[in-house]
Amino acid sequence: MKGRLLEAVVREMKMGVIVLNPDKEILYANPFIYTSFPLDEGIEGKKISDIINDKALLKTIDTVFSLKGNNPHEITIEGKGNQILEVRLVPFSIESDSNVLIGFFQDVTEEKRVEAIKRDFVANVSHELRTPLASIKGYTETLLGGALDDKGILKKFLTVIDRHANRMTAIIEDLLTLSKLESHQMPMSFEPLDIRNIISGVIQGFEKQVKDKGIEIIMDVGDTTPKVMGDKGRIEQVIVNLIDNAIKYTNSGTVKVWAGKRDNMLQVDVEDTGIGIPEKDIPRIFERFYRVDKGRSRELGGT
Repeated sequence: MKGRLLEAVVREMKMGVIVLNPDKEILYANPFIYTSFPLDEGIEGKKISDIINDKALLKTIDTVFSLKGNNPHEITIEGKGNQILEVRLVPFSIESDSNVLIGFFQDVTEEKRVEAIKRDFVANVSHELRTPLASIKGYTETLLGGALDDKGILKKFLTVIDRHANRMTAIIEDLLTLSKLESHQMPMSFEPLDIRNIISGVIQGFEKQVKDKGIEIIMDVGDTTPKVMGDKGRIEQVIVNLIDNAIKYTNSGTVKVWAGKRDNMLQVDVEDTGIGIPEKDIPRIFERFYRVDKGRSRELGGT
């Protein structure tokens, strides 16, 4: 009973499992191992070196057997389709004079990809905070160095300092919002919402920005657009971010905001005549920490 139960557990594990004897022959391989390597069915009885040609893995297997200890060894290798696999090799004694090696193959491709995106995100945020901080420090030092008496310079420098401080505040607020969302601590208050009024109010807040850039913002939301249940603050924030980015990356032309019923859902579209998003980046725009263009985002402060 216990043997059948254990076999069922190993068979259904979402990681590859291989058992090797001292001759490096495969005694057992669970079905999931075939998702990690381009293997034909029925690899039991074959030598591991005949079916997997990763030199680092084979060398580590040789090392583990030669040490004749009980300490596990770990190695990261590449599997099928550019998978990143973390391999844990565990020596195990089944008899006094016979040892086997159990290999656990865990697909960590997604985890490694997210880690890389996080590193890029932290680097971007660090740069974006460092830039306004350096400007604030520079202008402050100039004022303290004797420019306080010049009213014209004082007002100009304080305006620049205020702008950079606001930019830093926005970055920090975005990070705090992200943290709350991921920890499910973001309070939500649902109520019937008139999306037309929300969009109209958001657009009014961008009037000066639109005028300064010489572009036009068009609102296409009918009076009969149905209401929707939602948190006004969160929905407003999403629309602000979409319109803000559209304006930032549109140097001429128009930004159009449309809302209406589609497939029993309320949909909001924001279109612009700006530089757009490269096709290769479109599948990733909703990923955590991902930024389409690091240089472009830093320069304009994209959301």
